[in-house]
Amino acid sequence: MCKNQSVSSPAFDIDHVSVSVTDIEAARSFYGELLGFDEIERPDFGFPGAWYRVGATPLHLTTGGDTRGADASLRPNDPHLAVAVDGDLDAFLNGLRAAGVPVIELENSPAALRQTFVKDPWGNVIEFCVNHPIPPNTDRPNSGSSRKRPRP
Repeated sequence: MCKNQSVSSPAFDIDHVSVSVTDIEAARSFYGELLGFDEIERPDFGFPGAWYRVGATPLHLTTGGDTRGADASLRPNDPHLAVAVDGDLDAFLNGLRAAGVPVIELENSPAALRQTFVKDPWGNVIEFCVNHPIPPNTDRPNSGSSRKRPRP
């Protein structure tokens, strides 16, 4: 596929994450009301959707794409988006559990202090993690860093 070719790469940063849902109003309830993500303005693309700001990264909810389904497994190694948590993770997770959202935790994670996983009603997996503290001017090992890596 790549045949050991190298190309000159520009600097990269994640611009947004997009997940498919089947019901935008139900998704607004889950992502906006239950998770507490802030909804932001979305242009009219001619199909239903909603955008949220999660830290510095927009989350786009779209319709018409493939979904895993409500019965999909909840495993840390399934495709997922990860959200760093700065605050009381246990209180947040207890609120999700009280709302009937299953939560699993990856015990003894080598990558973070805490790694927990939930899924939305369409089977999209969301990780909520508490990262190890990192010294200033360094990148986080084992995960994406919010700090830009210097280009050579």
